[in-house]
Amino acid sequence: MKKIVIIVCITLLTTLVLEANKIPGYVAPGTEKKAKTPDIYHAVWEKTYGGRYDDIAYGIVALEEGGSAIVGTCKSFNAQYSNICVTRMNAKGEMLWRLLLGGKKQDKGKAITRAADGSLMVLGTTKSLAKKYDHDLYVAKVSLDGKLLWEKGIGGDRDEFAGGIAGTDDGGVLVVGDSESFGNNYKDIYIVKLSAKGEVQSSRTIGGEKEDSAQGLTRTKDGTMVMVGHREVASSGNKDFFVMKLDQNGKKIWAKTYGGSYADTLSAVTASVDGGIVATGRTRSFNSAQTDLSVMKFDADGKLIWHKIYGFKYYEYGNAITSTVDGGFMIAGGTNTLGKGGHSIYMLALDKSGKLIWSHVYGDREKDEAHAIARMSDGTLVVAGESDSFSRSKNFYMIKIEKKPKAQAKATPAP
Repeated sequence: MKKIVIIVCITLLTTLVLEANKIPGYVAPGTEKKAKTPDIYHAVWEKTYGGRYDDIAYGIVALEEGGSAIVGTCKSFNAQYSNICVTRMNAKGEMLWRLLLGGKKQDKGKAITRAADGSLMVLGTTKSLAKKYDHDLYVAKVSLDGKLLWEKGIGGDRDEFAGGIAGTDDGGVLVVGDSESFGNNYKDIYIVKLSAKGEVQSSRTIGGEKEDSAQGLTRTKDGTMVMVGHREVASSGNKDFFVMKLDQNGKKIWAKTYGGSYADTLSAVTASVDGGIVATGRTRSFNSAQTDLSVMKFDADGKLIWHKIYGFKYYEYGNAITSTVDGGFMIAGGTNTLGKGGHSIYMLALDKSGKLIWSHVYGDREKDEAHAIARMSDGTLVVAGESDSFSRSKNFYMIKIEKKPKAQAKATPAP
């Protein structure tokens, strides 16, 4: 009989190597291929925003009255090189304002959240604010009418890269990312707590002798934080799923690593109504042909409840996830097996037990990919990402999705 093997790597972290037939709620890749899902969601609108050069959306946060704020990287709109751009949208997808942040060097937007006072907190990676010609974390506070309140570059002599951001009760933020400046001379997870005024209150790194990376962060029901990403445990390039629960000061509550024989990484995480979390990413393990989309549910103590894998012949992956009004989850990512183009946006809706209830592909004949998703105040969902299917350069690609009334829903084959 196959067994679950437990390996203790360092005192901070516990590694759990999972075999496919032992994963709770495991669904093998490709099993949803012949399934029929109800046509329960539809796009209210699809829009692209951009200029002459590449403009890509990477993060989104819901605002009042069905509106949203988007963070991305812009080379258009009189950007000096590439700037972090923050854009506020109304419920109809109409732009209210745009703010370019950074300087004369390369600056990239990554994530956006709200502070306790309702303002916007922006996370990115900057060369403009770095002390040397390296990358540093970039954190800024922006008012709801588009005014920069403060900005800060954080890092050392080598490169730091942005992962995720979440607001804390004291008006500040917790930021996670990667650092090559601090730690064990490898890429380590970097955790920074900032005050409401942008002052660094604490910072720490977590990692071993290979690569450790933080890709996403969320605030849970009880006010704690959960970070996701990957760790290299056994050998270089062999990444495993990594999940870590933190308090609001960035101190570890628990940490778990899960994985198979090949590369496995988590890209995004959201809180569930029962106090747990659901994370999504990609896997090469667990009988995957190439790279498949992975979704994992954990309880508040880090116990794995279920693990679903969705994939076809080539590459499927989850980049973003949010909860839905009925307690389920919506995942946004990409596929190059389905759709018209090289990559298309791949959307999946799961119920709270992880069962697939809807899926759809958006895009056209070039590359279309979702990087972010959020549930709006009116219960609709807005997806943000990139597309070069409709112009020569990459543009923000945004899709607003809502649930159809039951009378309109009908069973149709999954794409």
